[in-house]
Amino acid sequence: MVRPFRLTAGLLTGAAAVVVLAVWLTGVLLRAWQAPLAGWAMLPIVAGVATAQCWRASNAGLSPSARNFWRYVAVSSAMLGAGAISNAFDALSGPGGPTQRMGALTLGCFIGASFITQWGLLRLPGSRTHRGGTLQLVLDSGTVMISIGLVAWHFSFRDAAAWEKVSGSVWPSVVAVVAGCATVAVFVKLSSTGIGAIERVALRILAFATVAAATAGAMAPIYMAYPAISDAHVTVTVAAVFVALAADRQRRAADLPPPPPLPARRWSVVPYLAVAGANGLLLVAGQGSDGRILTAGAVLLTLVVVARQVHAFRDNARLLETVDRTVAQLREARDQLASQAAQDALTGLGNRRMLSRRMEEMAGTPPHRLHLAIIDLDDFKQVNDRLGHNVGDELLLAVAERLTGVAGPAGTVVRLGGDEFAVLMDAEPDVADALIARIAEALQQPLTAGDVDLMIRASIGLASASGGADARELLRRADVAMYAAKDRGKHRSARFTPDLDAVATEDARIAAELRRAMDTGELHMVYQPIVRLPDGSIEAAEALIRWRHPERGFVPPSVFIPVAERTGLIAPLGEWILRTAAVQAVRLARAGRPDVRVTVNVSARQLRDPDFPATVRRILAETGAGPHRLTVEVTETAVFDDDLALASVRTLREMGLRIALDDFGTGHSSLGLLQICPVDVLKVDKSFVDEIGAGGSPAVIATALLQIADGLHLRAVAEGVETQEQAQQLYSLGYRYAQGYHFHRPMPADDLMKVLAQPVPA
Repeated sequence: MVRPFRLTAGLLTGAAAVVVLAVWLTGVLLRAWQAPLAGWAMLPIVAGVATAQCWRASNAGLSPSARNFWRYVAVSSAMLGAGAISNAFDALSGPGGPTQRMGALTLGCFIGASFITQWGLLRLPGSRTHRGGTLQLVLDSGTVMISIGLVAWHFSFRDAAAWEKVSGSVWPSVVAVVAGCATVAVFVKLSSTGIGAIERVALRILAFATVAAATAGAMAPIYMAYPAISDAHVTVTVAAVFVALAADRQRRAADLPPPPPLPARRWSVVPYLAVAGANGLLLVAGQGSDGRILTAGAVLLTLVVVARQVHAFRDNARLLETVDRTVAQLREARDQLASQAAQDALTGLGNRRMLSRRMEEMAGTPPHRLHLAIIDLDDFKQVNDRLGHNVGDELLLAVAERLTGVAGPAGTVVRLGGDEFAVLMDAEPDVADALIARIAEALQQPLTAGDVDLMIRASIGLASASGGADARELLRRADVAMYAAKDRGKHRSARFTPDLDAVATEDARIAAELRRAMDTGELHMVYQPIVRLPDGSIEAAEALIRWRHPERGFVPPSVFIPVAERTGLIAPLGEWILRTAAVQAVRLARAGRPDVRVTVNVSARQLRDPDFPATVRRILAETGAGPHRLTVEVTETAVFDDDLALASVRTLREMGLRIALDDFGTGHSSLGLLQICPVDVLKVDKSFVDEIGAGGSPAVIATALLQIADGLHLRAVAEGVETQEQAQQLYSLGYRYAQGYHFHRPMPADDLMKVLAQPVPA
């Protein structure tokens, strides 16, 4: 809000000068006294107050354009004061004084003040007027100037001869009226186009000051009978007082943001006021030349006003035509959007809205025949990340074309969004299953995206409306089945069954409890040592998470880790495990055992997260654990045929962490994986250790795995050693590192520290 008005010292000085001037004018009009010098002395004071107020406003933190404008007005006010001093000299120094004469210097000061104000106004940034707006501006300006001209004629120029005898010349009044009209025209333009730099109330006060001063100047002959009074006593005082008030208003509003542009106005009261004023003059005019001129002026004014209104009507008609065209275009755009709303912009397939519409149309289909399949492209993000979104879009187009070709008229293919498609079918269950099998097989064939041939796989969930499922329930069932296919290892298909809902419900409950357990301290870590053979000295310790539920008791990792994988909780849970292990590694180093590494298991889903290496780097920095103190354990299934997971493993290796390949020998392509995956440790699966003492194939495989590790300069660790005989047999085969219950069971961190503090038995 604008700061409240306060009577400052400057405004108080100006008010006192105005009061003195008013008392003096009253005395002269009552012929009680003249004392002309007392009246003239007040004018420079009032003009000086206006000058000071304008200069103060210009230094109130305004924009550069507003600051310059108020400095122009300050100079204009100073010229008014100089003109008043010069006018006082003209009136008092000549013969027969006081007189109402005005010299050339005086006239120049007053005209200069007017044109400096106009120049400052025209330099303000304003909105441009359109072609029709320019004509409207000319007509409005003409209306105002004709009205002022009629007032000037009636009160001044019709008695030009008599006024010339008193003042010496009628031209000063003519020039003053013309200058006033020009200034008023500028204000009309600015009020029509808008100014953001000047506060609106301040601008209106300035406009009123200009109109009042011009009107007062035009009525100068009224003072012919009072030689001591000049029109400058009124015009200078009126102009200076309102300029000071406008400047004070601008200063108090300096903290406000620029006002928004004024809305275009199609109607104005100015023409009607002008006609009313002209008609009022006609009522008091005589029958002579005054009446004829006023009549002619009123007629001219009426014609201008009529032209103004005709122009407004035509402008409104054009506006209505524009509105009609806009409405027609909006209707056309609405119809076009309605047709496109059910279509996917990229592939041209139907979208989710189209699917909903088709499901409503098929509401009468027997439930066992209505099937919906959701097809989600596996690892599609890697295509966008590695080859760019253009190739990704081309791949989506190729997938859409292949799905449409395989489904044919038997199914409606839509794109639900991203890399997710759906097929709606009306078919018997076995036919629907066969179609999904063909789709899965078709998507395993290479696809051409741009200039690149790509292999793409998909997880497919199929559901039927059996049991009276509505459209929303059918979509949910297919979605649940699709995620079940992903949980089974991707590149698979799954049909919805009620037990999937039970699994999802149980997963949600366990996930919620696991999330709470991470915050309430129900989770803790234990560490199982990895020892050197044959003496059993501890070389490393594998970090294993445990959950002690307040109601269920011990919850095995085999239960809650898969739930964390399926629900996405594995990311925060894995971060908690890694941070706890890093803290334990720092603790071991401070206890004098920096040689004991801590091994941490990392899941496939963590490795597929592009931000996982950055998370590891951040945890190492926050805990102070060096990367050489940690080993990351991954399964070969986690990195097999997964470029993103493999890239994460390589980044971790470059950071300085060791990489251990867990459960080695049980995966898809162990030997080929060793060529592309950076590995430091091979952990031989327990299944090969259990029967090693019986000889046969387990011993052969264990020996072969050891030879592979030695040939690649890797460390081989035998897992699941439970007996002395197994340990001896492994040592005789050449194994030098082992892990299992025979040596140590998983233990809390404090127990591990105690074991490490004991001497190694000979």
